[in-house]
Amino acid sequence: MEELCAKIRYVRTRKVWQLYWQRADLKWHLYEPLPEASRLGPLLKHIDEDPHSCFFG
Repeated sequence: MEELCAKIRYVRTRKVWQLYWQRADLKWHLYEPLPEASRLGPLLKHIDEDPHSCFFG
């Protein structure tokens, strides 16, 4: 079984990665503690650590 816990999008015009999380309303929202980064690594690390329990509960 597969379940999405995060969505990452690259904005080519700004050269940044944006991190989204799915709220209870089942819509994707920018993740405010770290909404974007110039490199993908910091976002993946933040998802893995999940300090606010938004991605894995």
